Amino acid sequence: MGLLRFNKQASRALKAGQRRKFTFFSAVGLSLSLGLLFLAKDWAHHSSEKAGVPRRLNETEQEEPSSLYPPDLLLEEPFFEEPLGKKFLALFHVVGMAYMVIGLNTVCDVYFAGSIDLLCDAWSLTPDVAGATWMAAGGSAPELFTSLIGATIANNDIGFGTIVGSAVFNILFVIGLCGYVAKGNIDLTWWPLFRDCSYYIISLGLLAYFVSDQRVLAWEAAVLFALYIVYVLFMLVNRPVNVWAYQVTGTPLNKELREYVQEQRMASGKVEPENTKSQEAAAQKSDEPPKPAKDNFMEPDKVVIKGNPPDDEQEPEDLAKDKEKEAQPQAKEDGISNEDGDDDEDDDEPEDFMEKPEGVVNLIIWALCLPLYACIYFTLPWPSKGSKLYMVTFFLSLLWIGCFAFLLVWWTETVAAVIGVPTIISGLTFLAAATSIPDAVSSMAVARKGQADMAVSSSVGSNIFDILVGLPAGWLLKNAIESADPDWKGVPIRSPFLLFYTVLLLSMVFGTVVSIMLSGWKLNKLLGACMAVLYVLVIITCVLVEELKPEALMTNPELGEFGECQTSGPQAQGPRNSAEGIGGFDHRS
Repeated sequence: MGLLRFNKQASRALKAGQRRKFTFFSAVGLSLSLGLLFLAKDWAHHSSEKAGVPRRLNETEQEEPSSLYPPDLLLEEPFFEEPLGKKFLALFHVVGMAYMVIGLNTVCDVYFAGSIDLLCDAWSLTPDVAGATWMAAGGSAPELFTSLIGATIANNDIGFGTIVGSAVFNILFVIGLCGYVAKGNIDLTWWPLFRDCSYYIISLGLLAYFVSDQRVLAWEAAVLFALYIVYVLFMLVNRPVNVWAYQVTGTPLNKELREYVQEQRMASGKVEPENTKSQEAAAQKSDEPPKPAKDNFMEPDKVVIKGNPPDDEQEPEDLAKDKEKEAQPQAKEDGISNEDGDDDEDDDEPEDFMEKPEGVVNLIIWALCLPLYACIYFTLPWPSKGSKLYMVTFFLSLLWIGCFAFLLVWWTETVAAVIGVPTIISGLTFLAAATSIPDAVSSMAVARKGQADMAVSSSVGSNIFDILVGLPAGWLLKNAIESADPDWKGVPIRSPFLLFYTVLLLSMVFGTVVSIMLSGWKLNKLLGACMAVLYVLVIITCVLVEELKPEALMTNPELGEFGECQTSGPQAQGPRNSAEGIGGFDHRS
């Protein structure tokens, strides 16, 4: 099942207003955490000054190149040197960041994803191709714009840090959250996880090689992007390869694959569609099993659908009971659990966030978000079913996402500079979690309905898009902008530990797959708790590495702590570059 249906299943699994509540409290919680960190760091700074401890010069004060952000209206650079009374103005930035997170999620969930649904229906795209292309872009649009802003405007590693942190968040925290909210043990099939994790590991291995010299050239970014095109082309043949893999390993086919096999047989001319019903009726009358039941593709169907031993005489009665059992939860949950009800018009309509909700808490949340909602609602065409303006909605949504992402990254970097937190840490933690909230909420919702494969594969699939599109898109754009400079040596990777982070992602994927295998390919609360704990440990490790800066983990210790000395241009022509004399360092030259 592709991500096209994943978005619809997730919307059904949540009651009206639940997604808004999750998004609001997640955004407020993240901003509150950043605000508390601001107060704690400032208190520690003033305590150390009173004790006579010399202040440590942080990365954001001297090593970051000049960015293209406009001057801040409330604070003046250097932000860390501002007096305490003025530093508290950064709390307004924190509030603005919370609104930007809510705005990003609203535009992505309602308008961008809605326009992509209409686009895929209009272009008659298969679910696999739509999921690998348009729906992946819909879920990872915030990370993509963050990477573009980091490479072209911020001129630092905040885009890379956000995508690495988002990968950790999606694989560990989101899968852990799915296991925690899952009702009982949910079976996982091996093919989607094997397919996406294998391709993800290959992508990370290539990325590790390209960033090993702390510089990314244009052809290297183009290779990464081409690798994603290969992934999309593979999705065109995903279903026949999936059927072949399940046939070889003896894995029962799910409903979608069984229908695909039947369609292929009909298309090959072996079975005429008009005669199918008459052949089945004749087989039942003669008490003989139909021929397709002897086929390797169809035989597991008896084990999956029927709970009793196969009995040809009772087959029609068992099938009728199965239909009744499927109809009962459908009536109770308004069609949420019905796999065949994907085309209901009511379910395809996005939730109208301008409608006044019921309940005190929902009303307060709605009132606080109303100014933002009004700006979005009156500037974007509503993506209702049958709308002809889906392309207008699509491009205007991209414009809104770009604006929200720019303000979010700008204000996050400002607050990080005020606190004294390195840029890479703000990307790994706050921005990564903020841009991954939509995927987390959707995955949690479908996991509660038993759709474990959909939730897990969507998390890994979005990481593939981030690594192979989100990162190289920014690098290609930066290389194109600087192509006229004969001394341009490629996009610099300034953090000396990004190769370590890439290897950490590789080991994390291996650990996730092994953990799922050891759990018997079941998603449960124990596995979810282990994943959540592992996520916290990985984030703590990354923070400690950036703070302690162990030389043993540096990609190139001879370059020092920052890799920007290898670039040319205004930021590389200072005294530090000329004194060290390593501005043209290149491992591949």
